[in-house]
Amino acid sequence: MTARPILPTAADLVRDEAELVAAGFRMQQQGLDLLLAEMRALAALMPGEDSRRPTDAEVEAGFDNMPI
Repeated sequence: MTARPILPTAADLVRDEAELVAAGFRMQQQGLDLLLAEMRALAALMPGEDSRRPTDAEVEAGFDNMPI
């Protein structure tokens, strides 16, 4: 007598699908991270482009801090 095959439940199928979708998102994020690094590297090579990142104090100074 042979063993009956185990049938996956709906929850198992959904879990497998969710894992595939999550893996796809992680792969897309890796590609976007690489693209951002390339864009920043190219921006640093462009003439006239200020590649220096602003400090936190400079960013805060740029906001309009009107009294309430």
